[in-house]
Amino acid sequence: MSLHEVGKRRHQAGIEMRVRGGAVYTHDVVLTGMLFGAILRSPHPHAKILSIDTTAARALRGVHAVITNEDFGDRRYYQLGGSYSDRSPLAKGKVRYWGEEVAAVAAETLAIAEQACALISVQYEVLAPVFAPDDALGAHAPEIHGRENAPGGKNLAIRFSANYGDVDGALATAAFVLEDEFRHGIVAPSCLETNGTVASYNAGEGKLDLWTATQAPYFIRKEVAQAVGLNEKQVRIRSVEVGGGFGGKSKICEQEALAAMLSIKAKRPVKITLNRRDEFVSGKTDHAKRIRIRTAVAEDGRILNRNVSVQIDNGAYTAYAPTYVGASRQRTTCLYRVETAHYDCDLVYTNKVPGGQYRGMGAPHTIWAIESHMDEIASRLKRDPLEYRISQANQPGDVTPLKWRISTCGLTECLDAAGRMIGWDEKRKSSAPLRGVGVASMIHPSGGVIYQEGNFSNSRAELTAEGRVIVHTQTADTGTWQNTTLAQVAAEALGVGTEDVFVSHMDTEDAPPDLGSAASRVTFVTGNATLRAAENLKAKILSALSRQWNCGVEKIAIENGLACHVSEPNRTADLHEIARLTGPLEAEGYFSTPGERPDPKTGEGNYAATYVFGAQAAEVEVDRNTGRITVLRMAVAQDVGRALNPTAVEGQIYGGVLQGIGMALQEEMVFEEGRPVNASFLDYAVPRIGSAPKIDIALVETDDPLGPYGAKAGAEPTINATIAAIANAVFHATGIRFKELPMSPDRVLAALEANDGNKPALKPWKRVYNAEVATVRAMYPDVVFPALRTVGTKFARLPKKSSRPRILVPGDANELVEFLSNKHTKSRIVAGGTDIFVGLKQGIYDPDQLIDVSRLPELQGISFAEGAVSTLRIGAATTLDKIANNERVARLFPSLVSCINLIATPQIRRVATIAGDLCQEKRCWFFRSAFPCYKLGGPTCPCFAVLGDSRHHSINGAKRCAAPNPSDLAPLLSSLNARALVIGPSGKRSIPVEELYLWSGLTKIGGDEVIEAIEIPLVPDTTVAFEKFGLRQGDFAEASVAVQAQWADDVVSALHIYAGAVSPLPLRARKAEALLTGTRLEPDAVAEAAATIVEGSLPLGDNQYKVPLLINLTKQALLAASRRN
Repeated sequence: MSLHEVGKRRHQAGIEMRVRGGAVYTHDVVLTGMLFGAILRSPHPHAKILSIDTTAARALRGVHAVITNEDFGDRRYYQLGGSYSDRSPLAKGKVRYWGEEVAAVAAETLAIAEQACALISVQYEVLAPVFAPDDALGAHAPEIHGRENAPGGKNLAIRFSANYGDVDGALATAAFVLEDEFRHGIVAPSCLETNGTVASYNAGEGKLDLWTATQAPYFIRKEVAQAVGLNEKQVRIRSVEVGGGFGGKSKICEQEALAAMLSIKAKRPVKITLNRRDEFVSGKTDHAKRIRIRTAVAEDGRILNRNVSVQIDNGAYTAYAPTYVGASRQRTTCLYRVETAHYDCDLVYTNKVPGGQYRGMGAPHTIWAIESHMDEIASRLKRDPLEYRISQANQPGDVTPLKWRISTCGLTECLDAAGRMIGWDEKRKSSAPLRGVGVASMIHPSGGVIYQEGNFSNSRAELTAEGRVIVHTQTADTGTWQNTTLAQVAAEALGVGTEDVFVSHMDTEDAPPDLGSAASRVTFVTGNATLRAAENLKAKILSALSRQWNCGVEKIAIENGLACHVSEPNRTADLHEIARLTGPLEAEGYFSTPGERPDPKTGEGNYAATYVFGAQAAEVEVDRNTGRITVLRMAVAQDVGRALNPTAVEGQIYGGVLQGIGMALQEEMVFEEGRPVNASFLDYAVPRIGSAPKIDIALVETDDPLGPYGAKAGAEPTINATIAAIANAVFHATGIRFKELPMSPDRVLAALEANDGNKPALKPWKRVYNAEVATVRAMYPDVVFPALRTVGTKFARLPKKSSRPRILVPGDANELVEFLSNKHTKSRIVAGGTDIFVGLKQGIYDPDQLIDVSRLPELQGISFAEGAVSTLRIGAATTLDKIANNERVARLFPSLVSCINLIATPQIRRVATIAGDLCQEKRCWFFRSAFPCYKLGGPTCPCFAVLGDSRHHSINGAKRCAAPNPSDLAPLLSSLNARALVIGPSGKRSIPVEELYLWSGLTKIGGDEVIEAIEIPLVPDTTVAFEKFGLRQGDFAEASVAVQAQWADDVVSALHIYAGAVSPLPLRARKAEALLTGTRLEPDAVAEAAATIVEGSLPLGDNQYKVPLLINLTKQALLAASRRN
């Protein structure tokens, strides 16, 4: 088939508008008279709602509507119906997770709406929560939902079990059986655009318009109508740009129904937009799982049986989790030529954020478990892992135990291509130490019968009076290029150029019904509907033209946008002329996937029209000193049927692989008392562009007969094999099989240390106070924490959330001191604002006034004073960027430039200041999440890190507060003997940076004082080194070490060693200094001395890895300092 538009690289539709800022997202929509909505969320993970009093909120000036669940009556979201319909738009009767929506307000401004929310009085009866599925299934666990929503048993939304084939017979004939258990936590879809909705209700017409960031207008229309008591025809979803979805926007999001009801009540448009914290607290996440897998293998390598038992953390509500269960079951029974299978699953309610849909629908983790076993089986059989997979690969004509009938299948070709691109044969035999390669496969349905409605699409193709072709579809382009590829499909069918076709998406009144952009359906299902609509439109065009030209339709051809009479070549018409001759024309196309609806009891049936296959190979390097895994290269081969637009498919592969890298190595939501504590992109570690490895891609085309021009799904499944390929490569590099995700540096370094049998001597008795600290920690679980948490926090002195602070701008240093001397106001200094503005949003600061010193001359500039001791002077408000780019600083203090360039990002360094880095508040994620902890709430409150996730906390010097010092510059400036010049009403004073701190985030600078400058002496004959380890480039340090060595006659005459991020104060390694002074910093002496830096440490439960990390960084820094120019 000769194709002119399909298969060609075309630019993404609308890309110029996005790049230039002209694209309209929900956040950009402004309507006349629009109000702003705010949501009151539950402060408890599990509690009965005894009463809600909205009187004060309603009385606040500027408030136009306040809603509670009473406004929704008994209506619930439909979801999948029956027992799965378990959620009301606002909490009804009780709350089931921290952050659940309880009430909402619409007001003239967002500030007024938030103030009104604070005035709503809710009386709760707190109930015992359960956060882990095993606990939720315990005999004494509280009941989260009634049995009408837990048909599987208490807290069991689903209990499923099925055999596929003669399982017992397979086990009886197996040569060997492997068993393993794998676990992973909750992962969040991280869209650049947060959820948002604008709702506008016209009471006169009874019509509700919604502008909302969604993947599925069809389902939003259905659910919102259900929730607010309208019929679907009264609700219209409007077209906007959508900034990412990844499954999290594929079904109803709570702000949609709330904005709708507020607009109905207020009789004005209402906008609700979620901030990033809201997104983590209430957005739909991927589900945490425990996967137990057992594989029975024949002597010749055949997979006789695969048995997978999965426990899924459902969170507080079900949403579409039954489809998640089905997706996990499908990979169990269908990836490779499995002869029999068993699958069972418990979907368990817990008091955590509800799970939802996420790219791959559980496949990436299920495949991780399966592919880990495939590696182990190959090892047991003494076969090459790639060769073994090829021998077991699915083939055309196969029927799986789940009754999937495989038609087109390029898995063998994909495995071969991935291996070839990664250099498999060579690298498996001769990889460098701690380097490895791994491979994994995937299977994914394309056009599956996933919905109660089946899986159908309608598209409408229109030739306008102006000669423009428009394709109308209810799907939503969330950055997946679908508007481009659908235009190519239509253009190919019509015989016009892609640039001649515009795709109008999302509008439910403008376009016929379609089930949306999810479940790997748009290319295949909507693509087929669009193809049929375009073919039908072309038929109408040809028919109308034939009447105008008085000829048969067979005499007319349309190519390159030009209609031509085949017998009279001079008779032609372009689109404008065609429209003039025929008038406006339109045609619809309908497509319903031919797959079978699975058996409701077993899931058996040929569920999809066709199936996507692929393979990925990864090459990794593991840093023995830090535990960091670096993905050096990925090779991706995917059976796409036909690539409608190769650039589009490759873009989806790049994105899917990068998301998979995040899942594999760093992403995981962390909870305390059911509440997310890493609810920001600073703490929730999504990959950044610098994490992207080289990705080689091979598109394998198998030309599926049912797909539009042979195409299969191409976007969602690109994530499926990434985790497994990386995990297998890590095993090849280290010999360690990681069975818990993410494979983060703390887990990897701890495993490497255990594997090597290393046990550093901590000698905690070296610090006298450790005896008291250890005693208190031993009592924390049963005595101290319960007492402080239940009783002590009642006396907490938490910051009061007040109105926006006023901003003062002093003209000179004297006026600055005058402002600070006002004893009746709480003041905070602001220069770059990178800490203070974040802290205001987090609720950890409550100043009356902010004093802007960013332009104060006395706090600016870089100067150098020569003398007996030459000194570099840096104004306190000088930005890090200016310091790093100063030629003299770079020449005299290159280590300072190196350190600065490891801080945050270039954008932040352009506004962040040297004093701001030194004086920033602690980064403890419990403190930053405004938990009632010791440092935020006062001495009657506990430290949550003692029993909570303490990976980022102090291993040395932690007493009542375990937060480490967050400053990157503090250890380096301490090693350089730098001093802080402080001004105040009593004049000036100088403080060594080493002595600047009382505790993490707390300095010796008085409330009426401010740092004016930092002075650094230039010491001759020195070498300086700085080593830092953060999870990602620019992150806060997990540990850092600064060394300044002064030399005389090739030996160290003076040595300063300071560590950061491991204790509340910069940690000085005095014993190591003493051991190495007078030496040449030989490697053996350095190793011995470096080990002493951890003496006196008393790590918490999760931060033991910082012990070897600190030793290793100290060795690196000392060896770097030994290399004199």
